[in-house]
Amino acid sequence: MMDTDIVDMLEDIARSSVARLSPAVLIAGDTALARRVDILRVIRGTILPRRLEFIAVNGECLAIEVNSSRVTDVFRVRTGSVPDFETEPRDALIEKLAQVISDISIASAPLELISLKPDASLEADDVGITLSEIEDACEKIDLPGEPIVSVVSGTDEVTPEETATAEAPVQTETLAQSFFDGAGRFATGRVLAQSSNGTGLRFEGDCAPAGNMNPDQAVLARFAADLAGWDSDADAVLDHPQLIVLRPSGGKGAGLAVVHDGEQFAITVHETRKLGAVVNLWTSLLGTVE
Repeated sequence: MMDTDIVDMLEDIARSSVARLSPAVLIAGDTALARRVDILRVIRGTILPRRLEFIAVNGECLAIEVNSSRVTDVFRVRTGSVPDFETEPRDALIEKLAQVISDISIASAPLELISLKPDASLEADDVGITLSEIEDACEKIDLPGEPIVSVVSGTDEVTPEETATAEAPVQTETLAQSFFDGAGRFATGRVLAQSSNGTGLRFEGDCAPAGNMNPDQAVLARFAADLAGWDSDADAVLDHPQLIVLRPSGGKGAGLAVVHDGEQFAITVHETRKLGAVVNLWTSLLGTVE
């Protein structure tokens, strides 16, 4: 007979469990050091061969292959060149691994972790770099402190020239641009255009000029006109920004996600099963909007 405490615990788990919309796990450390510790902890806990992708809010990514708590390959880094396990000496690889892990820890938080099957089987002699070697090298790399916003009060008189300088407009990235950038990790094609007339600004992936889904200016202009009509019809109940998702009937094939912030719109083409990644990016960007 089962202990009643165990039964109660299982019932609590069943009641509190919710379906995950995405395979991503959040690494939400408050500081870069905390995020680096979490990344190293993930590597330590990875026993079977896996491809681990650590993705920042702005789309920057560190993709590594891990087996038995050892890093056996690197596919993508946030900045700089990818370490070459075939040609570089072990000491150089250890230093570079510590640096790329520290770099992604500094990137825009929170980080998402996606664990995937390796693209190919590991070679028998592919022993990789041990976690203890990477940890020792990480300890030699100082991480910057988190940005601190200070409010300074004072009664000093401000001259008109200083006022003009202080009030100069600052160019900031629109929400549509941020969505376009962040979608690079899951979208097969991306377009960024002006809302007023559909003028194309950026094209990536399958939507690039050489891609098989590149829209011409006439298509973008018609889409901009449709969005304007949508705004007119829904003005009483909907405001910007907006996320519009189009999914194929039956749930198979490519889906579209459109972010319209009133100034620009971003269109992304993605696999339908990656809707969770779309929603996660959207909610993370909304959290940065003042």
